[in-house]
Amino acid sequence: MRRINAVTFDLWDTLIKEAPGNTEHVADLRVDRIADILDRTGHPHGRDEVAEAYEKTGTFLELTWAKSRDMPVRDHVLFLLSCVECRLASKLTPGQFQEIITVYSDSLLDIPPLLLPHAKEALRGVRESGYRMALISNTGKTPGSTLRVLMGRMGILEFFDATTFSNEIQIRKPAEAAFRLTLEQLRTASRSAVHIGDDAESDIVGAKAAGMMAIQTLHTGAKRSEEADAHVDTLERIAELLDRF
Repeated sequence: MRRINAVTFDLWDTLIKEAPGNTEHVADLRVDRIADILDRTGHPHGRDEVAEAYEKTGTFLELTWAKSRDMPVRDHVLFLLSCVECRLASKLTPGQFQEIITVYSDSLLDIPPLLLPHAKEALRGVRESGYRMALISNTGKTPGSTLRVLMGRMGILEFFDATTFSNEIQIRKPAEAAFRLTLEQLRTASRSAVHIGDDAESDIVGAKAAGMMAIQTLHTGAKRSEEADAHVDTLERIAELLDRF
C-alpha cells in the first residue's frame, strides 16, 4: 500500500508562466480599459491618474501579501478607485463598478500566460496513477475565478478535484492554513500528501510546515531548497518520482 494518496500543485512557474513582457502588457490593458469606462460613464480621469492608482494598488497589495494575507479582487478595485478620486466608487452605478471589476479581473485572458512544457502530460499521468489532486495557488491581480477559466481553456482544470486560490480564502502560502484547507477538501491527512511547486518559501517551507512532503520543480530557474524531499528539473519526471514515495 503506497504512502501517498494525494498530490497538490502550485500554478505559477510550476504549470504556467508569463511570457516576457506580458505582465506589463496586461497592466496597460487594465489601465486603458478602466480609464475608458470612467470616461464613458461621466467620471473622466486621465490615463496617467489611473496608471498611478494602479501602481499604488500594487504596492498596497504587496504589503498585504507579505503578511501571508490576501483579499477579494473587489477590494483591489475599491482601493484603486479611491486612489483615483476619493469616494469615486460610490459615484458609480453597481453595473459600472462591476464592469471595472471584470476588466481588472479578466484582462489576463486577452494576453494569457504559457502552459509550461509537459505540464498537461504530467497532470494526466498523476491522475491516471489514481492520486487525488488539488491546486494551491497564490494570486496576484488576477483572481481564482479567472484563472479557472484560463485553466479550462488550457485543458488542465479537469485534472483537479479541488482548486484553492488565495484571493478566495484570503490566506497565502506559505501559511499552513492554505495547505490544510485544501487537504480538508481532499479528505486527506497531510502525512499522506505531497505538494509540488517551485518556490522555496511559499511551496516548500509552507508544505513542510503543514506536515506534507514536498517536491521542488527547478525547470523555471527557482532557487534550490534544501528542505525539499526531492527536486525535478522537468515535469516529465513527476509521475515516476511519486511512485518512489
